[in-house]
Amino acid sequence: MIGDEPLSTGRLEAFSDGVIAIILTIMVLELKSPESPDRHALLHEWPIFFSYVISFFYVAVYWINHHHLFHRVKKVDLPILWANIAVLFCMSLIPFFTEWMESTRLSPFPTAIYAAILLLNGAMFSILNRAVGRQSIASPELVLLERAAMRKNLIAIVIYAVAIPAAYYRATLSLALIFLVALLYAIPSLWVERYADKLEAKSEQPLGQGTLHEPYTGPPPSHDRS
Repeated sequence: MIGDEPLSTGRLEAFSDGVIAIILTIMVLELKSPESPDRHALLHEWPIFFSYVISFFYVAVYWINHHHLFHRVKKVDLPILWANIAVLFCMSLIPFFTEWMESTRLSPFPTAIYAAILLLNGAMFSILNRAVGRQSIASPELVLLERAAMRKNLIAIVIYAVAIPAAYYRATLSLALIFLVALLYAIPSLWVERYADKLEAKSEQPLGQGTLHEPYTGPPPSHDRS
């Protein structure tokens, strides 16, 4: 933080990619294969594999959206830096609570805590999205698009909030709601990026126009040859 040089977006993305890769590696290392060669022993472990698939897909969707979100970052400032660290911290909690939910075979309380952790992840990513959105150009059209994206985030948070008490009714229903949120974000909001690029290009276009040139006064006078 000392010095006037700007923080590199590439360095921050590389750090984030490394942390997310470690999170995925930890989750796969937590998988334990059944000791029995019987196929019924494999079917008996379906809660473990099911929760692992959801967590892996969830982290992968976050990585995709994180990549496209940083496409809009012009420079890394302190709000973006700390919001990104908060997102990575919340994501690092996913393997721990996934393993707890697996070891208790989708018991209600661990499943509810798992849904709460994913709710926390969604809230932190919304804060990161807002921090990145501050750097966008002040355009009424882009403000409307950002509001639409925020409404999508609020819908996801509401689904998470419903998934928490649903874990006490049926754990599979809670996990299905969580998986629904991951499906909503499986395809990132590319239209926001494309429209932002068009608006920025439109705002920069008049900068090269309307400049005054000196009036033409004819060719320069020739020097007498002696």
